[in-house]
Amino acid sequence: MLESRPMNRKPAYSRSVTEQEWAWTFLGLALLFGSFVRILPGLLTGFPINDGGMFAVMMRDLRENNFLLPAFTTYNLSEIPYAYPPLGFYIGAFVESLGVFGLDALIYLPMAFTVVTIPSFYLLAHELTGSRPHAALAAVFFALAPGNYIWLLMGGGLTRALGMALMTLSFAFVHRALREMNWRTTFLAGLFCALTVLSHPQSALLTFTGCAVFWFFGGRSRIGTILAFVIAMVALLLSSPWWGSVAANHGFGVFLSAGQSGDLGASLSTLLGNLFSRQTILPFSTVFWLLGLGWAVFARRFDLLVWGFLPYLVDQRSAPIATSLLYPILAAYGFLDVLPALINLVRSRKWNVIPEASLFNTHALAMGMLGIAFYLFIECVFHAQIIRTVSLTPNAIEAMVWARENTPAESSFLILTGREDVMTDPVQEWFPALAERHSETTLQGLEWTLKDEFVNRWAQLGNLQSCRDADCIRARVREMDLEFTHLLVDASKLSPGMFLSEGYEILFDNGRYVVLK
Repeated sequence: MLESRPMNRKPAYSRSVTEQEWAWTFLGLALLFGSFVRILPGLLTGFPINDGGMFAVMMRDLRENNFLLPAFTTYNLSEIPYAYPPLGFYIGAFVESLGVFGLDALIYLPMAFTVVTIPSFYLLAHELTGSRPHAALAAVFFALAPGNYIWLLMGGGLTRALGMALMTLSFAFVHRALREMNWRTTFLAGLFCALTVLSHPQSALLTFTGCAVFWFFGGRSRIGTILAFVIAMVALLLSSPWWGSVAANHGFGVFLSAGQSGDLGASLSTLLGNLFSRQTILPFSTVFWLLGLGWAVFARRFDLLVWGFLPYLVDQRSAPIATSLLYPILAAYGFLDVLPALINLVRSRKWNVIPEASLFNTHALAMGMLGIAFYLFIECVFHAQIIRTVSLTPNAIEAMVWARENTPAESSFLILTGREDVMTDPVQEWFPALAERHSETTLQGLEWTLKDEFVNRWAQLGNLQSCRDADCIRARVREMDLEFTHLLVDASKLSPGMFLSEGYEILFDNGRYVVLK
């Protein structure tokens, strides 16, 4: 008879989870889920999301000028200096030259650049936290926060997403260079800073302020200051062919003009509103980053807080970009450091922080985080349906194509859509690109020419779009001294019939958009 032996009831899967396994699991979730929700909106639309009309024209200008920077862009026939950082345009124009239609480039390139922001953010989070688990969890919160990537996926993401990806790499390499005091890393940091300058103006400004913060908190030694100076000089030197040619054609005033197009300074209410913002129905991320904020104060990580919040004192318009990088890192600290201690406080009335090795094998916390990640993923999928609705509609495209084919080339249009924020109105931006006619109400590009009058012009155009009767429109037009030959009216917001008594005649009507002369 066979001798019975006691069974080993310890299952094979009960072994401890290592730090590396834990980190790779959550980084994999961030990359998989984050890439999917960034690709989905572009696949659901057949046209670039929201904006990008000016960029489509600037790519065409670059190709037609044999990839040499033109002095002016033909966009809106307004003598706008070709002063925008051109790296994204070169990439887009090159892709077009390979046979990819330009508008498709404005769908897929922003999508690709936005996906790249996930691994680049992980590298930054790892550098700032010194912990792979914290960096991986921060990547989950970053990848599955709709507010972090909606603007990057739009047509204008050709430069915004590219700038974001390069900015995060710049931060990571600058911080590493000042920490390791390594010349190779220093030159890589200068290279990424230069590419950021060549990609997007707001990213360039944030890179400058962020690098200054990193130097102040970690590089004020003699060698650290020398390395910081070298990084700055490498960035200036490598980006000089662009800004040097722009300055030679237009002077440095165009850069000062663009710098005045944002809102300078920040109110406490704006900062608090951003801090307590809820991007999802159940605000898991908000709760965790608020916990992490308390941890950062307690742990004296003032470098993180100054890096994330200083932009609110420099340029309010770009400040949310900085906090979109800070908050996921704080959320990771909130979940991995503060939450377990709070649970122990409730259970044992003692503030005990669980060691990381034990934390990775705490089944409830791991399963809870997986559940939160799945929930955030589902929210992002629903947001994809919302994002697709901000694209230009077929009716709008039809009206613009009709205007191109049936109105004189010297025509000038007044566009009335009823949308007060003209800078986010796709009809206003895409009309000069698709109709190839001048628009008196399109604001894109004027940040390079209007200087401190840009914000005032922005407000005036918003007031015009708020009008709902002919008398109001006439008064606003007179106030702004606008000259036009045609109207393009969104009939869902304004009745075209009100203009007939003013001597206008309807030339085109597709049920949504009406062209009058």
